[in-house]
Amino acid sequence: MVPLTLAAIFDELELPRSGVLYVQSSTDWLETAGFSASETLTALLDWTSAGTLVMPAYPFRTTHLEYLSSSPHFDVRKSAAAIGLIPEVFRRTAGVRRSLDPDFSIAALGADSAEIVRTDAEDDDPFSGTSVYARLIERGAMMVGLGVSLNTNSFIHVIDSRLSPRYPRPAYDGRFAVEVVDGHSVVSTVWRRALQPDFQRLTQPSAVVGATAGSTIFASRVIDGVNFFRCDLPQWSAWCESHGRAAADAAQWPCWLSRLSESRPE
Repeated sequence: MVPLTLAAIFDELELPRSGVLYVQSSTDWLETAGFSASETLTALLDWTSAGTLVMPAYPFRTTHLEYLSSSPHFDVRKSAAAIGLIPEVFRRTAGVRRSLDPDFSIAALGADSAEIVRTDAEDDDPFSGTSVYARLIERGAMMVGLGVSLNTNSFIHVIDSRLSPRYPRPAYDGRFAVEVVDGHSVVSTVWRRALQPDFQRLTQPSAVVGATAGSTIFASRVIDGVNFFRCDLPQWSAWCESHGRAAADAAQWPCWLSRLSESRPE
């Protein structure tokens, strides 16, 4: 039997070669499926040679509130991507650019990388309409999961940001200062609003997958218990916003936040 390659999986998932791919990955789970970190990154770089490869490069693993409460110092060149081996190796790859977001930063390589990582230092909402995440949706980016849960999806907070005024309680709580050092060693202070912890801990973006079964929004493949999937972000965003507005009109939480109905604000 011919060994299954990552390129074959990418082809099966119909990943574009010339568009924008936003990739979330888990090295441990990929190794369970037989793919090393270096093999995965090489395959991704090859696949997106005519497009743009994007990965999250968050400098923290705690809740957003815990991170912002710690008076963090973010250096765009030196602060490690704390969310996995592949994103950190990618961040260090020659030619990769990183956004100046001190919390939900991204790294990008490709023709559109300079525009993709552009950051509005005056915007205190990390998922606002001008954020890197909202603009990735507008660009028609494809989200790709390699070895991660279907609940691994920071784009859901773009929808939460849009609908927060209509929710039973807001998605954000508190505003914090972060020291940021840019690529020219210029130090500035950036203000950020903090996501409420339960909006991170209790959110279940996988609920959208079940609710949209049979559509063209998602495609997935499971290999040895390991998830490989892709999500068409513009289609996904349109469905989530429509569903979220309908839920708000009925004084309910959207499906991905259904567990909040049983929780109390922290």
